[in-house]
Amino acid sequence: MISIAVVEDDQEYQKQLLQYIEQYGKEQEAQYKITVFQNGMNFLDDYKGDCDLIFMDIAMPHMDGLETAAALRKRGDNTCLIFITSMAQYALKGYEVNAFDFLVKPLAYELFCIKFEKALSHIDRSEAYYIKIPNGAKKVSPGQITYIESNKHYLEFHVHGDVYKMRGTMKEIQEYFLASHFALVNSSILVNLSMVDEWKGNEIKATGQTFVLSQKYKKEFLDRLTLQMGQ
Repeated sequence: MISIAVVEDDQEYQKQLLQYIEQYGKEQEAQYKITVFQNGMNFLDDYKGDCDLIFMDIAMPHMDGLETAAALRKRGDNTCLIFITSMAQYALKGYEVNAFDFLVKPLAYELFCIKFEKALSHIDRSEAYYIKIPNGAKKVSPGQITYIESNKHYLEFHVHGDVYKMRGTMKEIQEYFLASHFALVNSSILVNLSMVDEWKGNEIKATGQTFVLSQKYKKEFLDRLTLQMGQ
C-alpha cells in the first residue's frame, strides 16, 4: 500500500487534499495510508521516513515548506515530494530541494489527478532494492542511488555520499537497473539518469562526480538521458 504524508497547516486545504486522495482511490479501486502533519516542525519531529509520497505546503508558520524540505534532504531522505503553493514562482525554488512537482492553490481535482498519477508512476519505478552488506542488508530505492560501480568481484553502490559494497557483478544487476532509469557509462559503471546535472561532449556530471562516456555506450546513454529529460 502506498503511504502518503500531508504537511499542510490550512485545515480547508488539508481536508480538500484528503478528499481528493480518497476520491481518486475510489475511482482507481486503490487504498492509501495517509498521515497528516500540521506544520514543518511537527513533520520533522515525527516523520519516520516511512512514506512513499509527501504533499507539502510551502507557506507554513515557524518553518516554511522549502526549509522543511531542505532539512529532510540533509537527512538523506529522497522521498517523492510535491509542493502545494498559492504562488507558482515559489514552487520553482522547490527544484533546489529535488521536488518532484507542485500544485497551485486553489486545487483543481483534474490537475491533482494528473500530478498524482505521475507521482505514483515514479514511485512504482522506485521500488525497494536490498544491498547485501556484512551481517545484513541495506534497503534503498533505486532513485536514491547516484551510481553503481563494478570493481573486480564487488559492486559499489553510491548512495547520498555513502558507499555500500556487496559481492556481485554488473551483469547480474544490469537488467534490473536499466529498467529503473539508469544507463551504462561504460561496462563497469551505471549512472542514475535523474542525478545527471550536466552533459558536455563525452563528460557526464552527476552530483559532483564526473564520468567519461565510453564510445561504445555513448549513443544509448544519451538516448536514455534525452528520454528521461522529456518525462
